[in-house]
Amino acid sequence: MRLLTAITAASVALAALPASAATTIDFTNIKATWFDTVGGAAINFTGNGTSAAEVRWGTGGSQSGYRFEAIGIPTLVVDPMTDTSAVTSIGKFTHFNFPIDSGTAISAVKLKFTTDVVVDGSLFGTVDFIYAFDHFETPNGDNPCADGGTNGGGVNINGCADRVAVNFNQASGFFNIGTVDYALDVRGFLIGGVPANQFWTVESATNEAFIRGQVVLRDNAGIVPEPGTWAMLIAGFGLVGAAARRRRPMGHVAA
Repeated sequence: MRLLTAITAASVALAALPASAATTIDFTNIKATWFDTVGGAAINFTGNGTSAAEVRWGTGGSQSGYRFEAIGIPTLVVDPMTDTSAVTSIGKFTHFNFPIDSGTAISAVKLKFTTDVVVDGSLFGTVDFIYAFDHFETPNGDNPCADGGTNGGGVNINGCADRVAVNFNQASGFFNIGTVDYALDVRGFLIGGVPANQFWTVESATNEAFIRGQVVLRDNAGIVPEPGTWAMLIAGFGLVGAAARRRRPMGHVAA
């Protein structure tokens, strides 16, 4: 009987807790900087520290390269139950994919995504998020190609497509909601309106896509959740923990 009474009392107490309000996040004044290339030859950077930056590499013809261009990111709402926002496009990405001499392509490069972060209408400050790009310069003459497709068809129409992947780098900064740290994670690409975790790009062509992002807990950035993880996060007393940790102390002012 006492156990039943205790459970009932706990249930009433949980129901009485005020719901934690959703938090709005805006990313403004975005600047891009490419850095820390791995491998490659004749590397050059243009536009670093501006809203549209490029890195180029390669010898033997037109240089290959990447371009990042800032876009207007819609206001993101962080759900207090999951501690995440919706996934949205956070920038325009271009791969200039041209045949170059063997051994003159990069294998990796990092992008510093510098942005002012506004939390519930108040400026938190300027944060650098770091995204690591993995570049796979495939042999153009292979058949089948690295993506499993036939050379001369589809994305391999001009020779085997190259592959680009992007991931969150743990050197990234973060921002706070209350006393909790959050980050702008990356969730792959949007290619022709279709989400993808990697970008296979056509040879001898300019390939465009959008980079996708999502606000997540800083500790979870770079981690792809398993199916059912979000359900576990919001089950049972987890709801209470989220509400308690998200509740701001009185007089809190964003740094």
